[in-house]
Amino acid sequence: MKSSFTVLSFVAAVLIFAASCKKSSTAPSYTVPTTYNFSNANFADATTRLGMYTEMSTIEKGAITGTISATALKNEFTNTGAPFITATYNTSGIQIANQGAAAYQTDVPNWIDSLVKVSASPNVASRGVAGVGTSSASLTTKYALSATGVNYAQVFNKGTMVGLCTYQIVSTMVNVTNGSLDNTTVVNGETAMEHAWDLAFGYWGVPIDFPTNKTGVKLWGSYSTQVDSGFKANKTLMDAFLKGRAAISAKDNATFVAQANLIIITMEKLNAAAALQEVNEIKASISDNVARNSRLSECYGFIYSMKYNPKRTLMTDAQVNAALALFPKNFWDLTLTDINNIEAAIAVPYGFVSVQDIL
Repeated sequence: MKSSFTVLSFVAAVLIFAASCKKSSTAPSYTVPTTYNFSNANFADATTRLGMYTEMSTIEKGAITGTISATALKNEFTNTGAPFITATYNTSGIQIANQGAAAYQTDVPNWIDSLVKVSASPNVASRGVAGVGTSSASLTTKYALSATGVNYAQVFNKGTMVGLCTYQIVSTMVNVTNGSLDNTTVVNGETAMEHAWDLAFGYWGVPIDFPTNKTGVKLWGSYSTQVDSGFKANKTLMDAFLKGRAAISAKDNATFVAQANLIIITMEKLNAAAALQEVNEIKASISDNVARNSRLSECYGFIYSMKYNPKRTLMTDAQVNAALALFPKNFWDLTLTDINNIEAAIAVPYGFVSVQDIL
């Protein structure tokens, strides 16, 4: 009996070893590059939309010198009637509007109308009076502010960062994790999952060799760098985008799902970190009412637009609304207590209290 048991044990051990060898031999083997230089990568549509945003932003900057056109801005938002200076945008067949969160699509035309109204005012901005205000720290720095002190150009800017860019990045990552994207059929050199992942990378607004190279960063690419001293989103996101894309091409499902989930939570935290970065700028200009109001508009835009994130988990809708309620109804009335309360409302749920002053 002892001899039979020994033989059976040996056979079992051999079978287990053979099975493990077979499993390891079929495990994906691939290299993760140090730059986003995948041979079939294509994120041109995302880059085009960021370019469209830039042209809209350029028009909005003109609000400090005279009346700007609501029609021009809305046409650029929907790519209607060949509105862009860059001719290839007009014939691209794509637009910003239909790629944004539903609420963002509704909010943008309202922000445009509000900014156009301010641009038409001949007045100097002050409490209760819409117009152009000058920073007390620099006579050449001017802002178009509503009667309640809101810089709608900045609200649009921050709203686009979340309503378009974060929304697209996060939505893609959700589709990667739930298996709804085809990673088998190749069309135009890529699978649907590879292409969606590429577009998500494009919406971050960084070069392929980021963060070694920061030339030309846009929107989140700029802000992830600005807050990097307190929240290391640059390395986290770049590593995740590289590792995830390599894993998709290698059919390493577990790895690309893990990287997608990491990108989802990092984008949410980056939104909060950016809001806190604006808090620090507000504090630095607390006595410069005009510049402070513009920075307060940026902070408001970041917090307001949290609602566009379809996978926000660290702040509830009630908490976001409570944070927004801490802003004075008229930004000219802001106090240091107000901004400290706003800071705490964001820093605490996101675990940023220890770094809130260096973001």
